[in-house]
Amino acid sequence: MAQPPRPPLATDERGQSLIELGIVMVLFVTLLLGILEFGRAWMIADMVAQAASAGARAAAVTPVSNRNPSGTIISWAPIESQVRAQIRTVLDAAAASALTFAGDQPTVSGIPTVRVRVTGAVPYMFNLLGTSFRVDRSVTFRDEGR
Repeated sequence: MAQPPRPPLATDERGQSLIELGIVMVLFVTLLLGILEFGRAWMIADMVAQAASAGARAAAVTPVSNRNPSGTIISWAPIESQVRAQIRTVLDAAAASALTFAGDQPTVSGIPTVRVRVTGAVPYMFNLLGTSFRVDRSVTFRDEGR
């Protein structure tokens, strides 16, 4: 019995599916890493906003013992410490300490307020879109201690 003739080598498709799988896997992994990076960035930005809000609330109810006679907060260190501790729940200590903390007491339309602002650059995990992204969150509360 004679063997059927083999098709020419040009129509041999044994390696084609392996190449297609490689291309699809690279695209899939890149998409997956992008989703993880975006989700982490969103979580960190939200946590920084929550920490700034908690700091502004702490500043708004700062006791008289940490205020001068005109009601100005003497030391922002305890509030900054609280904000940084909350940010360290999602960032390592080096990245959390690289963020800038600022607190002040502006008067808005005659109403005394306290404002906490946290700014800085947070490093990406995978560096797909660069090395870091900017975070700038500011929260203002009415000052209850004045």
